[in-house]
Amino acid sequence: MKEGCLNEKMAEVRALVDAKGFSSDESRIWEMLALIHSEISEATDAYKKGQPLEKVGEELIDAIIRILHLLSALGLDAEELYQKKMAENWKRPFRYGTVRGG
Repeated sequence: MKEGCLNEKMAEVRALVDAKGFSSDESRIWEMLALIHSEISEATDAYKKGQPLEKVGEELIDAIIRILHLLSALGLDAEELYQKKMAENWKRPFRYGTVRGG
Protein backbone atom coordinates (compact mmCIF):
# COMPACT_ATOMS: atom_id res chain seq x y z
CA MET A 1 0.00 0.00 0.00
CA LYS A 2 1.27 3.46 -0.89
CA GLU A 3 2.80 5.18 2.15
CA GLY A 4 0.35 7.59 3.76
CA CYS A 5 -2.58 6.45 1.61
CA LEU A 6 -4.88 5.74 4.56
CA ASN A 7 -4.11 9.08 6.17
CA GLU A 8 -4.92 10.83 2.89
CA LYS A 9 -8.25 9.00 2.70
CA MET A 10 -8.91 9.77 6.36
CA ALA A 11 -8.33 13.49 5.73
CA GLU A 12 -10.65 13.33 2.71
CA VAL A 13 -13.38 11.65 4.79
CA ARG A 14 -12.94 14.18 7.60
CA ALA A 15 -13.29 17.08 5.15
CA LEU A 16 -16.49 15.55 3.74
CA VAL A 17 -17.98 14.84 7.16
CA ASP A 18 -17.16 18.36 8.38
CA ALA A 19 -18.55 19.93 5.17
CA LYS A 20 -21.80 18.00 5.58
CA GLY A 21 -22.23 19.17 9.17
CA PHE A 22 -21.54 15.93 11.04
CA SER A 23 -19.76 16.40 14.32
CA SER A 24 -16.55 14.58 15.15
CA ASP A 25 -16.94 15.46 18.81
CA GLU A 26 -15.82 12.95 21.43
CA SER A 27 -19.40 12.70 22.71
CA ARG A 28 -20.32 10.97 19.40
CA ILE A 29 -17.74 8.17 19.64
CA TRP A 30 -20.34 5.63 20.79
CA GLU A 31 -22.61 6.69 17.92
CA MET A 32 -19.81 6.36 15.37
CA LEU A 33 -19.10 2.82 16.60
CA ALA A 34 -22.79 1.94 16.30
CA LEU A 35 -22.91 3.35 12.76
CA ILE A 36 -19.92 1.21 11.74
CA HIS A 37 -21.79 -1.81 13.07
CA SER A 38 -24.94 -0.83 11.15
CA GLU A 39 -23.03 -0.57 7.87
CA ILE A 40 -21.60 -4.08 8.37
CA SER A 41 -25.11 -5.32 9.15
CA GLU A 42 -26.40 -3.70 5.96
CA ALA A 43 -23.66 -5.45 3.95
CA THR A 44 -24.56 -8.76 5.59
CA ASP A 45 -28.24 -8.25 4.82
CA ALA A 46 -27.55 -7.30 1.19
CA TYR A 47 -25.45 -10.43 0.72
CA LYS A 48 -28.01 -12.64 2.45
CA LYS A 49 -30.79 -11.30 0.21
CA GLY A 50 -28.78 -12.00 -2.94
CA GLN A 51 -28.36 -8.36 -3.90
CA PRO A 52 -25.62 -7.55 -6.43
CA LEU A 53 -22.12 -7.75 -5.00
CA GLU A 54 -21.67 -4.08 -5.90
CA LYS A 55 -24.37 -3.27 -3.30
CA VAL A 56 -22.55 -5.36 -0.70
CA GLY A 57 -19.36 -3.50 -1.64
CA GLU A 58 -21.07 -0.12 -1.26
CA GLU A 59 -22.08 -1.00 2.28
CA LEU A 60 -18.55 -2.20 3.07
CA ILE A 61 -17.14 1.07 1.71
CA ASP A 62 -19.63 2.95 3.91
CA ALA A 63 -18.18 1.03 6.87
CA ILE A 64 -14.62 1.96 5.85
CA ILE A 65 -15.64 5.62 5.53
CA ARG A 66 -17.17 5.53 9.00
CA ILE A 67 -14.07 3.80 10.41
CA LEU A 68 -11.79 6.44 8.88
CA HIS A 69 -14.03 9.16 10.33
CA LEU A 70 -13.79 7.59 13.78
CA LEU A 71 -10.01 7.21 13.54
CA SER A 72 -9.85 10.90 12.63
CA ALA A 73 -12.11 11.88 15.51
CA LEU A 74 -9.87 9.91 17.88
CA GLY A 75 -6.76 11.61 16.48
CA LEU A 76 -5.18 8.31 15.46
CA ASP A 77 -2.74 7.66 12.62
CA ALA A 78 -4.53 5.16 10.37
CA GLU A 79 -1.48 4.35 8.27
CA GLU A 80 0.73 3.66 11.28
CA LEU A 81 -1.91 1.47 12.91
CA TYR A 82 -2.49 -0.44 9.68
CA GLN A 83 1.21 -1.08 9.05
CA LYS A 84 1.80 -2.18 12.64
CA LYS A 85 -1.21 -4.52 12.68
CA MET A 86 -0.33 -6.08 9.32
CA ALA A 87 3.24 -6.74 10.50
CA GLU A 88 1.85 -8.44 13.63
CA ASN A 89 -0.62 -10.49 11.60
CA TRP A 90 2.08 -11.73 9.19
CA LYS A 91 3.93 -13.17 12.19
CA ARG A 92 0.95 -15.24 13.33
CA PRO A 93 0.83 -18.96 12.57
CA PHE A 94 -1.40 -20.46 9.90
CA ARG A 95 -5.07 -20.27 10.92
CA TYR A 96 -4.16 -18.54 14.16
CA GLY A 97 -6.58 -19.31 16.99
CA THR A 98 -8.87 -21.48 14.83
CA VAL A 99 -10.16 -24.61 16.53
CA ARG A 100 -13.13 -25.35 14.26
CA GLY A 101 -14.16 -24.19 10.83
CA GLY A 102 -12.54 -21.14 9.35
